[in-house]
Amino acid sequence: MHERFFPSESEYDPFRFRARARAYPTHIRQIEAERAVFRACQRLQLFKRFLRWVVRLWPVAAGLLLGLVAPQLRALLFRFEPWAAGVVFPFAALARRPELHMGARLAGSLPLLFLYAQFPVEGLVARIAVRRRVSVAGVAGQVFYFHFLGALQLLMVSGAVGRILAR
Repeated sequence: MHERFFPSESEYDPFRFRARARAYPTHIRQIEAERAVFRACQRLQLFKRFLRWVVRLWPVAAGLLLGLVAPQLRALLFRFEPWAAGVVFPFAALARRPELHMGARLAGSLPLLFLYAQFPVEGLVARIAVRRRVSVAGVAGQVFYFHFLGALQLLMVSGAVGRILAR
């Protein structure tokens, strides 16, 4: 009575449901083709995810590129309009001011550090703003606001406001 539920060794054949000889290679080819299509879809999804990640990092990449050419940009701005360098690089100009009373070594290296680091830091700030779904105009406004505050501090430290108000 128990033999009916448990097949004997001769009745249990793992290849019992195998396809016929002519159909067997066709099934293997179909499975391999489906697997190839599946892997191609997976590669495409990974590539799309990588592209989305790269596109999200564009502000940082642009900041790094601008940071690399910052000394040349500063030299170009100084050649035409010296005040424009203070507007574009206000923190480097602030670090150069004697009113800050820094040591000689720090006063020599800090402006160069700010010159190279300003645009990558602004790129990180823009990346954070883009991550919060702020519009491009909003990101540009935040970066402009940083420059405005730096230029305003430079104007206040230089004493130009006091001279204007003393007239």
